[in-house]
Amino acid sequence: MKTNLYQWRGAVPSSIVALVGCLLLALATPGHAVVEPPDGVTLSGTQVRLAWEGAVEGDIHDVQVALDTGSTDPFLEPILDERTQHGRIVVKDGVTFGNSYVWRVRPVSDDIPGDWSLLSSFAIMTVPLDFSLDIEVINGEGQPQPGLTIFNHCDSIVGYDLNGELALLLQTKERVSDCRVIGNGQLLYVGGGQAWIVDLTGDVVWASPDDENFKVHHSASMMPSGNVLMVVRDYRDIDQDGVVRTWQGDRIVEMNPLTNEIVWDWSTFDHYTTEDYDIHQTNHWNDWTHVNDAHYVEADNSIYISCRHLSRITRIDYDTGKIIYNMGMDFASGDVPFGDDLFSYQHSPMLLSNGNMVLFDNGNRRGGGPVGQDGSSFAIELAFTGSPPSAAEIVWSWQPPEYCPSTGDANRMENGNTLVTATQLSGVYEITEAGEIAWRLSILANEACPGLRPGYRATRVADLYLEDIEIPCQGDLDGDGEVGVDDLLALLSQWGGSGTADLDLSGEVEVNDVLIMLQKWGPCGS
Repeated sequence: MKTNLYQWRGAVPSSIVALVGCLLLALATPGHAVVEPPDGVTLSGTQVRLAWEGAVEGDIHDVQVALDTGSTDPFLEPILDERTQHGRIVVKDGVTFGNSYVWRVRPVSDDIPGDWSLLSSFAIMTVPLDFSLDIEVINGEGQPQPGLTIFNHCDSIVGYDLNGELALLLQTKERVSDCRVIGNGQLLYVGGGQAWIVDLTGDVVWASPDDENFKVHHSASMMPSGNVLMVVRDYRDIDQDGVVRTWQGDRIVEMNPLTNEIVWDWSTFDHYTTEDYDIHQTNHWNDWTHVNDAHYVEADNSIYISCRHLSRITRIDYDTGKIIYNMGMDFASGDVPFGDDLFSYQHSPMLLSNGNMVLFDNGNRRGGGPVGQDGSSFAIELAFTGSPPSAAEIVWSWQPPEYCPSTGDANRMENGNTLVTATQLSGVYEITEAGEIAWRLSILANEACPGLRPGYRATRVADLYLEDIEIPCQGDLDGDGEVGVDDLLALLSQWGGSGTADLDLSGEVEVNDVLIMLQKWGPCGS
């Protein structure tokens, strides 16, 4: 139920309540608008979303972008000159690192242009001289999936187009492992024991708590609600054969970024037995489960986790927290009924629309032997028997040129190809269904941060904004399908800082964000 504004009144100074009251009057005042990017901002990528909805009258507009050369009329040779009905456009060509740009918009009525009524500017950062990542791109058989390939590199997130041109260089506060584009010009990454959401200016939109008892590692992903799902270290004292030791396991935690409230929590200690452990792992209690991926699948309302040191994939019912199935290496408990020796020390299971699953099988314990004894790695696709599954078989596989004992990824893309990250080999491969290399990105130079390899997990995205899956209702912060008082209260709780209520991406929650929210007031889509 929506909170009544007057119920909330006594919790804040009367001046703020008065401000909110005045702003509510703006619901009846047309013309409030957001211009993106903010004038004069510096961005980290060469793809730029320009938005002027409500800032320029009319429904049809001309938009021009030009290099800012300092001339009196830079638009004599525009790099973009288009007519659009959408109130925004993503510029994907002609913008380069180290340059500044100006852009303008004018209304068009009955095919007659009006005066240019909006002039703004932005810059693209200069690539640092010490940026040392050297890559090579090779095209092979077939047509690669269009888009940008995104992956980590030391304390940055990088993106390359299919020609090997750098399109994103987002410098971060911490060294990066897992990273992904989450839409609306924002990225989610893991680094320094925290999960971070940042925008293309590099500003932090949200970070998980900086808490010694809440260390995020390996994986963070978005829930449909806007919450963040993270893998967090967990510790319990375990008596094994009369010896009590502190074991390190894992928690899967869903957190509301508006409040930092934990709304879902699941621990390997509560659902696995410590009878099951890798007997070949030295001091197995120090990193018992080593969960390296956790993500939610809306199609079956489940959370899937990949448990490396047990060579196990687990599907968890989101509503009950109960295990639907364990698949992978057979252990003493008998809790894993199928999948023995299909994979080991695996990464990144991905459920496909046909019910199959692709993953990267590092293959460290192939045949059940010690790590590396007969190591070989594959990207594989599994087909299941039964519902819930009671058996699985490999129906497609591709083997990288060499054994890849740690990290890696396999993502099935829209064109049917599979993007395979073989981190140890410093390579990203796009593989056709027939097993041919359609495209390859090779990292040629050694990285400058030993121990944190580039390409922990690579993904291919259409662009940095993911317009096709953009947040469907701007201002609906609580995800209930309506922009209302609760959303306004959430915005006010972030006032003066950054967060999900920074709707104009200015880096600060302030009056313009309230005005945007008021424009969207009411049921989404109305």
